Amino acid sequence: MPLTPLQIQILKTIAINRGQDSYIAGATVQHIDNDSPRFSDDLDLFHDLQEKVAQCAEQDAAVLTENGYNLQWLLRTPSFHRAVILAEKENVRIEWAQDSAFRFFPLQDDPICGFRLHKADAAVNKMLTLAGRQEVRDFVDILHLNDTYLSIGSMAWAACGKDPGYTPDFILEQAARHTAYTQEDVNRLNLKKPLDLHDMKRKWLKAHEEARGLISFLPPEDIGCLYLNQGRQPVTPSSDPALCSRLIRHHGRAGGSWPTVK
Repeated sequence: MPLTPLQIQILKTIAINRGQDSYIAGATVQHIDNDSPRFSDDLDLFHDLQEKVAQCAEQDAAVLTENGYNLQWLLRTPSFHRAVILAEKENVRIEWAQDSAFRFFPLQDDPICGFRLHKADAAVNKMLTLAGRQEVRDFVDILHLNDTYLSIGSMAWAACGKDPGYTPDFILEQAARHTAYTQEDVNRLNLKKPLDLHDMKRKWLKAHEEARGLISFLPPEDIGCLYLNQGRQPVTPSSDPALCSRLIRHHGRAGGSWPTVK
């Protein structure tokens, strides 16, 4: 599991403070899976309301300190807090931030985290993150999601539901602009095993081309939705009209919802 023992201990320690207004998000959700390709130095906590950021950060800090952790604050603003847990062999950053309450699914009850984003919501957020900044860790995460969960085309398509200012084409265009890295950039990540940038770039170009084809096929009235199979699980839609017509169109809303079939 790409969460280190210390990260798991920290998450379990502060799980008591998690709820519908304070939950684990970001790449931490992806790293819970056994097959995640990299480790992360930080843990991400999101909050729907700005006033909850400082409140939850202080509550978590108090619980961690009471349990013997050496916590030091690095930054504290109304909408963002960052601290670091200092340990003998490992330091772990914790970040508390505000994010939109728009979600495709309700928060998930998790034995480690308390409450966390659904993997589909974390994937859509990651696609928007890659479109908005140039960080090699986002590139690695998106390629892994494309290989194991949802294609970049389906993530870009759904991301327009969370940020209506985007179109799927524009998200792909912006993401492609943020994929110029060196092998040294990749090597600086804490990886489970070495990754080859040339191989990653080939995968990206193929996935990007497939994404362009997918979004040119999908009906414009569906923009912003996730496609679900009959088991209510997110899937990459098929370009076969007959197969695509059988999928459930699932749109997000504040707080998320479970899909229903009328």
